[in-house]
Amino acid sequence: MTSITRRQLLGAGAALAVGGYGGHRLLRGAPEASFDAWAPAQDTWPLLRYDAANTAHNPHASPPRQAPTRRALTSVESPVRPLVGSSRIVLYGSSLASYPREIGAVTTVTDATVRHAGLGPGGTLHAVQQTDESESRYAVVSYDGTTETNRYMLRDRRPSSLTVGPTEVYVGTPSRNVLAIQSGTKDWHVDGMMPALEGGRLYTAGASDGVVAYAERSGVDRPLSAGPKRLWTGEWIPGQVHQPAVANGRLLVGTYDVPPNGGVVGAYDTENGERLWEPRNLGMDVATPAVVGDRGYTAVGTDGLQSGRVVALDLTTGETLWEDETDWYAYAPVVSEETLVVVGQVRDGDEFSAGKVRAYDTTSGEVLWTVTFESAVPNRAGVSLVGERVYATIGTTLSELA
Repeated sequence: MTSITRRQLLGAGAALAVGGYGGHRLLRGAPEASFDAWAPAQDTWPLLRYDAANTAHNPHASPPRQAPTRRALTSVESPVRPLVGSSRIVLYGSSLASYPREIGAVTTVTDATVRHAGLGPGGTLHAVQQTDESESRYAVVSYDGTTETNRYMLRDRRPSSLTVGPTEVYVGTPSRNVLAIQSGTKDWHVDGMMPALEGGRLYTAGASDGVVAYAERSGVDRPLSAGPKRLWTGEWIPGQVHQPAVANGRLLVGTYDVPPNGGVVGAYDTENGERLWEPRNLGMDVATPAVVGDRGYTAVGTDGLQSGRVVALDLTTGETLWEDETDWYAYAPVVSEETLVVVGQVRDGDEFSAGKVRAYDTTSGEVLWTVTFESAVPNRAGVSLVGERVYATIGTTLSELA
């Protein structure tokens, strides 16, 4: 009888792992990995930070420069951010709801808690939503209008991010994997927690060894590689990372960290991953900057998130161009060509008493106007710039500033 050696047995087990369960951990790649981005339509704000590169910059918007008129459009339970499509506004948080751009009734898409959402180039709605009350299970669900079309169950609790490409979605997870999902099927995964797409590349922040750039996979070399190939790995940056922004040859990322370290903003060269300047420690919670040309605009939480600052940075050197100290926690910068809009919370210890939306001149830092919303709901507010309007969700109300 022919004996089987331990080496042969291990080799057979490895072959089964490639072809069966767990094979994705060895191969980690689909035959192709295309990282095309797409340009949002002129009158939309379809993703959390406008585009798949997370620039938070709508070049078509012209938000008001004078004190705006505030108009409440609708109320829904616990909205997080308003996503604006060509015909509807999507609100997500403790539920997922759709509101017509023209005055109309809110339509509930799902009653499930939705942590992340985004509109695709064809208007398809994608959501990372909770599937049980224990918050232990989540799914990536796609909708055509209000009809579910695809669902992919996630293994990780509390996914960290969502970015929408032309044909697929990228989901960051706390296990430091970014998953590529298309039509309800996972194609592959790479290292990282927060993805961005720009210039035919996938970038991720939050990998265990730093920030990473990945190359597309195509051509005859596809079967010889084990998934999207790393082009470079940038030096690790301390703190809990936010979504990276990629523009003009730079990758920017802000972080959250408690004292004595505090959060920082860092910058990398997209060609080689080298740091462009030493990370700037600006406070406790430093938002990834909104980017226009060679300038970046960040909002910062300081003093235990009781106050804040808004800072304009020269992205070539990392130096401060101007800043504004606030007596409220500032955290979400969005920008047009000439106007920066920042949203934040007024806090007294653990209590939340109001929401703020403030506009600045991007060149001088002059405060153009401030709107205060009296709301005690402790949800992070959201803001989007579309045309000559600012859409803001604070508390349970969607408002229009124009």
